[in-house]
Amino acid sequence: MKHLFIVVLAVVSCTVKKPDPTQQANAQTELVSKATMYMRTIKAAELKTGPGYSTPVISKAQKFIIPVPAFGAKGELLIYPEEQPKAGQPILDYKGNPIGERGIVFFNEKDQSWQAAPGDGQSVIIINEVTQKQAEKLYHRIYDLQLSLDELSITQLKQVLDYAKQELELKDMYNSTRSFIQEKMTPVSSGKRTPAGEDDVYGFKKRDDRDVNQAIYIPGAFLFEGPAASPQQFTRGGVIIEQNGTTRGIQPGIFMRTYTLADGSRITSVAENIKSQMAD
Repeated sequence: MKHLFIVVLAVVSCTVKKPDPTQQANAQTELVSKATMYMRTIKAAELKTGPGYSTPVISKAQKFIIPVPAFGAKGELLIYPEEQPKAGQPILDYKGNPIGERGIVFFNEKDQSWQAAPGDGQSVIIINEVTQKQAEKLYHRIYDLQLSLDELSITQLKQVLDYAKQELELKDMYNSTRSFIQEKMTPVSSGKRTPAGEDDVYGFKKRDDRDVNQAIYIPGAFLFEGPAASPQQFTRGGVIIEQNGTTRGIQPGIFMRTYTLADGSRITSVAENIKSQMAD
């Protein structure tokens, strides 16, 4: 007798839910808070620039600039996020003044620090180390969401930032101002522009080659209280860039990839090529 075996294959499908970016950032912040509990803190006022104190350098990084719309009451409150020691308090600038009432708060994964940009129509978000291919994808992603930059909602802007982080692996982003972009950056040609590219500060940019900054190398682990909403974290040394009284920390690897000495020479070692301060 022949036996007929019938095999029934049941395919069970399941949907894997993507992690929420805000929850991820909050979890990262909690870990950072514990890890940095005993790290020394350095403030901009403790550093000196000039001959003998700092090294003149020029930025070669390509960046993507997104203007922050004038959100008005539709922006989120500019307060420190959950898991921060100052959670719920107004975010302050490096001078101790509130950065604004409403706008957008986002996370810089490279520095493990929170950033905040006022929604007053004068702020921008800078995404660092962007290739031409990545820039084109960012143009199209923004255009898919909103034809007019001025009409970008807070939700859409955060979708763009999440896209940059998760799909393009662009995790170094921070706030700045329209005036800084207009004064210090020039366009990088990237082919066809979308209609959203009408704003003169928007899009694929690079620093002006004539724009000289001062660099200071700080060895060892430390936290830097600069322009970010929360201190930037440096576990293996860091470089502090100063220009016209404004300072920002840069991770050593990023600095070496995106800066040269003022004479155009390549930086081969931050410890050897850049003047140091605040040694352990």
